[in-house]
Amino acid sequence: MSRRIHILKGFSDLEGALWVLKYYPGPGTRSDIVNTILQNGFLVTDKSRFDVLQLLDEWGFLDTKRKSLTPKGEEFYNLWEMKRDVALDVLHGLQYGLWRQHNPTQHLSSWAYRHVCDYLFDSPQFPKEQDVISHIYGVREELNEHDWDIANAFSKKSVRGAYDWLLPLKPSVFGGVSETGRSNFKNATFIRRAYCAPALFLMGLTWVAREAKHQFGDLVAVDTERREKICRFCLIEENQFDFMFSETLRRFSFVSVHRTGKLYIAIAREPTFSDF
Repeated sequence: MSRRIHILKGFSDLEGALWVLKYYPGPGTRSDIVNTILQNGFLVTDKSRFDVLQLLDEWGFLDTKRKSLTPKGEEFYNLWEMKRDVALDVLHGLQYGLWRQHNPTQHLSSWAYRHVCDYLFDSPQFPKEQDVISHIYGVREELNEHDWDIANAFSKKSVRGAYDWLLPLKPSVFGGVSETGRSNFKNATFIRRAYCAPALFLMGLTWVAREAKHQFGDLVAVDTERREKICRFCLIEENQFDFMFSETLRRFSFVSVHRTGKLYIAIAREPTFSDF
């Protein structure tokens, strides 16, 4: 498990990595994989480290011994090919929700990504990179972590790593960032979205239930605090919760609603990428 607080960039290399692991699996070095990707016309921005493989491993998509996609990775690849916008939202959900408060020293980069997203969500103006860095170091007590070292440094590169995963989302969460200057956030604004993929909203519902230690099939109260958390998870305006909730209930038959003075939901089983 990763003890890295730094957020890796990797979106630009994701397409080629998924493709080669799908169609050219097998033993080989990192350089072999990169060369195969380049030979087939895909972009590689990080030829030396190719950190996207580490990200795929953390998400459970990569069989590191066989250098191939896991069954979970195969399901995601199908989603990536058939419903790209949904897959992009799902990647955000994976990044946001991988860290667990019950195991706070694992998947620290996910913890940092969540806090970057929340900071953007709450900021009245687009923050400077140094403000984001200061915020991350200011909330570290949540981790109960005392063994910090220089390898875990959270820097401007980390902030840009988070932005790298937010930039492709549709609808966008960024304004004032041109396609030709995507690393320039001088005039950027953060935009809470009007909607998201129902798949992401379902991931948000599942996430709040998991963090409250509920099992699948349990009744989970959706109070004001959890509504707000789900909107943060999905990066949507809080007044869009009811619309997205209705869309998610309509889309996924294994999610049910119960009203007994309060709103409760029950998610009958763990969602899979093939559901999306």
